[in-house]
Amino acid sequence: MTYITGQDVSTEHILRLADQLALTPWPSAEQPQLSGMTHKTPLPDDLVVVTSHLTESNIQALLQKSVSYIIDAAALDESIQNFLGYAREHSLDHAIGVLLTCPVIYACDVAKIFTEALDHYLNFSRNRYEGIHLALHESMVNGLIHGNLQLSSNLRQSARDFIEYARLLDERLNDPAYAQKSMGVWATWDMEKLEIKIRDEGAGYSAMPIMSAQPTLRSKSGRGLRIIAGTADSCTIDDFGREITLSFLRGEREMYPVSGDAGDELVSEQRLHAPDLSQCRVLVIEDNKSNQAVLSRLLNVIGIVNIEMAADGIEGLQKVPTYRPDLIILDLTMPRMNGYEVLYHLKSAPETRSIPVLVQTVSDTRETREKTFSSGATDFISKPLNPLEFFARVKVHLENTLLVRHLEGELSRIETELHAAQRMQVGMLPDSDHVDEVRTMFHVDIAQYFSPSSALGGDFWQMFPIRGKLLGFYMCDFSGHGVAAALNTFRLHAIIAQTDKKKIVSPAAFLKNINTQLYDLLPRGQFATFFFGIYDREAGVLTYASAGSPPPMIKSGRKVSFLDTAGMPLGIMKNPGYSDKVLSVRSGDMLFLFSDALTESPNKAGERLGNAGLKKLIMPHLKKENAYVSLMDIMHDFFTFAPPPPPDDVTAVLMRFDPES
Repeated sequence: MTYITGQDVSTEHILRLADQLALTPWPSAEQPQLSGMTHKTPLPDDLVVVTSHLTESNIQALLQKSVSYIIDAAALDESIQNFLGYAREHSLDHAIGVLLTCPVIYACDVAKIFTEALDHYLNFSRNRYEGIHLALHESMVNGLIHGNLQLSSNLRQSARDFIEYARLLDERLNDPAYAQKSMGVWATWDMEKLEIKIRDEGAGYSAMPIMSAQPTLRSKSGRGLRIIAGTADSCTIDDFGREITLSFLRGEREMYPVSGDAGDELVSEQRLHAPDLSQCRVLVIEDNKSNQAVLSRLLNVIGIVNIEMAADGIEGLQKVPTYRPDLIILDLTMPRMNGYEVLYHLKSAPETRSIPVLVQTVSDTRETREKTFSSGATDFISKPLNPLEFFARVKVHLENTLLVRHLEGELSRIETELHAAQRMQVGMLPDSDHVDEVRTMFHVDIAQYFSPSSALGGDFWQMFPIRGKLLGFYMCDFSGHGVAAALNTFRLHAIIAQTDKKKIVSPAAFLKNINTQLYDLLPRGQFATFFFGIYDREAGVLTYASAGSPPPMIKSGRKVSFLDTAGMPLGIMKNPGYSDKVLSVRSGDMLFLFSDALTESPNKAGERLGNAGLKKLIMPHLKKENAYVSLMDIMHDFFTFAPPPPPDDVTAVLMRFDPES
């Protein structure tokens, strides 16, 4: 149930409105006055207060109580009925609103009061608070001045115009035909978004736009509308400009409102982490001394004190290299060199191209804007400056500059660390000296290829002598790629490095041992495929076991076949079963080990080689005597089929056995 009560309003007025609007007087028809506060019943959550003699403190105090809507008693009954008609469409548990007449809006900073009231419920971040405040301010200025009072900003082009503008403003605020017009501001919210609606009772757009088409944000009418739309996540304009609806998505910090000490602490934390603009450098290129002083004072308001002035474009360009500004505020009309020429020089030089430039000018035509942006300007603001708009634009560009600078520093640090980690990972692969030793000791010609899909990979392979003429070798491929997969390779490499190689009795026993250790180290959902083989040169035998690895290919004589690599990948089960398999190796036989990138990387048509396609690709190259030449030709054909960069880490090893030499 929605209740209506009054403050400094007659009982008869409240009862008449209650009857017209089908609302219940609270708490009784005899004593509906809120100001007396004689009722012991707590305020209901869905309370509408009709009041007169509104002041900033009065509006602020009411909105901080359990009041859903405040209505100026001087508003017309029809306006009140329309205002509360919207209220009935929403739950008052998550809604507040005001309906105020022109004199109240002009006398009070309603935009600030309303934003603070919303902040009381939703705990905004600093940027969101300022964006909503700016949007409300511009919307209410549009609705009050251009809408209800029907005053054009063209009346403020000179000092004489300002005097006439002030006279007309005072006259219309005291004229009942204008003063009794009202503006409604509603706000409703849920877990996903905040919606604010602002409606005035003005004439709307002129007849010409009405006859042609609904006005848009790109139309010439109402520059302030584009400012309003720029602050919100979405903006719609209805009824020819009389109604503006703004939507603001709820961020992670704002998703779960808190209150009390916890809420105050959260808001303080948000303010604490706001970018500090005090160290930013701003260069103002402006020939008018008065404008320089105004800009300097405005910049000081938002904490910027490091300001350099230049009287024209030539002086400004001379100061850029040594001053190194974070933002340039540029006038277009200046002696010696105008703003367009300054933009040309700034954007032509690589060292100054990225400096944001905010152009300010009295000319606000479509042609001026198009020429300004095509010349390289970052943003545009017209004179006379709107302080809130100026603050918002300056802060956005400086905060973006600070963010980019921070990200560049972080990226540089990460890149340095990744290069170090990549060197470590490459260091886990056999180096050329080790390959030469194995080639000499075991009479195995070996060629290898490794390429990570990003800065780090999840593939690696290695080989080591076990006992006498036994050569152990393995290939590993962790799920995923990048940093997480590389960290897992380091874990596994450390386990294998600490294993006593002389005690390895079989490939299956080796897999079981490292799986037991790896199972407790890997995060759930991460695993590795693994192939381990032991080559006995004297016996001419290869014994191997697999943990779900891609099946290596063995060429023996003219026959090329895949090895059986069934087995549970490492890290999935604590006690999987692995079995040894044995095959004979003769002189000239070749073994090709590979990661699954070679069978699963798509070409431009989305086709993949698969095992059959890879076998067809490599067979012509296994006839060559030199393992290195064969492998390089294989990789050339592979990357011809699936051009780089590959979607996963690529590892390939070709071994040519010659036990009888």
